Amino acid sequence: MLSWPVSLTVFFVSKAMMSLKTSLAGAATAIGLTALAYPAQAAQFSFTYNDAANMIVLSGILTGTATGNIIEIDGFSNLVYNGVPLNTTIWESGTTVSDYGGFFNMPNPPAQASFDGSVMNFVLVANGTNDYIGFGTGEFEELGNPAFISNFPDTGMDITVPDDLMGVEEAFNQPGWNLQLIPEPSAVVGLLGLGLGALASKVIKKG
Repeated sequence: MLSWPVSLTVFFVSKAMMSLKTSLAGAATAIGLTALAYPAQAAQFSFTYNDAANMIVLSGILTGTATGNIIEIDGFSNLVYNGVPLNTTIWESGTTVSDYGGFFNMPNPPAQASFDGSVMNFVLVANGTNDYIGFGTGEFEELGNPAFISNFPDTGMDITVPDDLMGVEEAFNQPGWNLQLIPEPSAVVGLLGLGLGALASKVIKKG
């Protein structure tokens, strides 16, 4: 009986895995290029903000339209502040997005964020309350400088929100800001399919 050397089996499996990784990486790159090719389409973006100095960790999803580095925001969801989901009735019954200056009666539209944190001008608000999270040019303690602010007087009646700034501005920590496009599932499946198809074709040709 002929025996297949174990070393050759390992070699071919390793080659196949490398080809798969290359194909998946190519598909991921294609997803990014596809997103850049359609900058005017509304999309969703996941974000995180970390400010160790003030013990703030915030995450969520922004909805809006990207043009280059700038996202014009028209909605948000899935906010989590210092590990606490903001899913109480006041946040789920209705929310709005405002520009930072406009929220504090100094209009400066539109509401915007950026991938690199260089442009930040928005407030996420629970309708009919004084509860909000905002990024923008400081109007109070951080006058004229990039600022972050939070306030949860009504949310705090239902759940405990740790390290609420209670309406006090703190300096915005730009290195702690991260914003990424969430690819549409259909685009991901389609482009990954192309990558796997290319791998299959490559294997067949070698066979």
